Amino acid sequence: MFRAFTGNRQIDLQLNRFMGPHLGDTRVASEVVAVAPHLVDGDAVTREFEALARAHEAEGEASLASSCYGLAAFHLPLSDPHKRELIDGFRRCFREGWTSSPIEWLEVPFAGHSLPAAHMGASSGDAPEHPRTLVVFGGFDSYLEEVVGFVSTMGPVPFDIVAFDGPGQGTALLRGVKLMNAWERPVGAVLDHLGIDSCAALGMSFGGYLVMRAAAFEPRIERVVAMDVMYRLLDALTAPLPSPVGAAVGASLRHCPDALVDAVVSRAAHGNLDLSWKLRQASDLTGLDTPHEVLRMLSRFSMEGLFPLIRQDCLLLAGEDDQYVPFRRLQDVERGLVNAASVSTYPFTRAENPGAAQHCQAGDMPLAFGVIREWLEPWAWAPRQ
Repeated sequence: MFRAFTGNRQIDLQLNRFMGPHLGDTRVASEVVAVAPHLVDGDAVTREFEALARAHEAEGEASLASSCYGLAAFHLPLSDPHKRELIDGFRRCFREGWTSSPIEWLEVPFAGHSLPAAHMGASSGDAPEHPRTLVVFGGFDSYLEEVVGFVSTMGPVPFDIVAFDGPGQGTALLRGVKLMNAWERPVGAVLDHLGIDSCAALGMSFGGYLVMRAAAFEPRIERVVAMDVMYRLLDALTAPLPSPVGAAVGASLRHCPDALVDAVVSRAAHGNLDLSWKLRQASDLTGLDTPHEVLRMLSRFSMEGLFPLIRQDCLLLAGEDDQYVPFRRLQDVERGLVNAASVSTYPFTRAENPGAAQHCQAGDMPLAFGVIREWLEPWAWAPRQ
C-alpha cells in the first residue's frame, strides 16, 4: 500500500520506496508518521533519517538501518562528502542484514573502471540444470544493493539473476563513471565477463528506457522488461510541472538561446523540490553544469529511432499515477514496437491497486515482480535455440 505521509509527492515516493519493506511493522510505520511533519525539504529528510539509521544500526537492525541511510543520502549532491558516508552506511548495513538467497558480489571491468555487480543463482527447487539469466539494473538514482532488494520480492525463480550498477548509477557513479546513452556497452560487458550467451533484461524506472536501448543493439538479450515503460527521459523532468511550464521547457530546448533556457528552467525549479533535485542529480550523472547543457544531454535519451531495432519479446509495465512517466506513454511505446517478437502490457490502474499505480509500483512491488516472474517462467524453461 502506498502511504501519503507528507503530501509532497516526491518525498512520499521516496519514503515508500526506501521504507516500504518495513512499513508492515507498526513500530516502523509509527516512526515514519512521527517524523513526517518535519520533512519539509531535503535537508530535513537527511537529518531525520540519518538519526533513525544510526539508532537502528546501534540496535542491530541492519536491514532497517540500511533503508534509513539510503533515504538520508537521497537528496544530497554527489559533491557532498556526507553523501558518501551515508551511502557507505547504506551498503554496509544492507549486506549485514541480507538474509535471502546467497549473493556473489562481483566487479565487471568497464572502460578503465569496474562496475559493481551481484549474482544470485536460481532459487526455485525445480530450476533447470543450466538456468538462464535475468540481467537487472535501475535508473536515474539507483544503487545495486537497492535493486537486489527489489528483485528479491520476486520470490523463488528458475533462473539466475545478475544485477549491476551501470554508468551514472550508484557506486559506479561514485567511482567517476558518468552516464552514457549506449547502454548496450555496460550490458555487453556484464555478459562478456560472465560468459552469458543469452539473457532476459529488466530495467527499472529510467532503466525502462535503458533496457530498450540495450535491446536495440545487444542481440544476446532475448526478452525485455520495462518497469516502468519510459518513452523519453525529459518526461520525468516535465511531468510534475504545470502543463504550460512543461511545454515551455521542451520548446525552449528546440528554439531558444541557451541563456533563456537556463532562465526558464531555473525559474521553474525555484521552490520545486522535485525538479531542483532532478536537475542536480542530472548534473551529477552527466558532469554538466548548466540547465541547457543538462537538458540537451538528457533529450538524447529517447525511444525515437530505436523502435524498429527492437525485435525481442517485450513486457511493458506502467502505473496510472506515475508522477514521472505519463500513463499515455504505455500506448506510445506499444504502438512503436512494430518489429518486436511480441508485446505484452500490464497497466496498473488506480481502481485496481492504488499502490501499484505509482511509479515502479512503489506501493506494491511484490505484485509487479509477480507479474514479471510469471511472464519470464515459460522462457526460463524453454529449450535453448
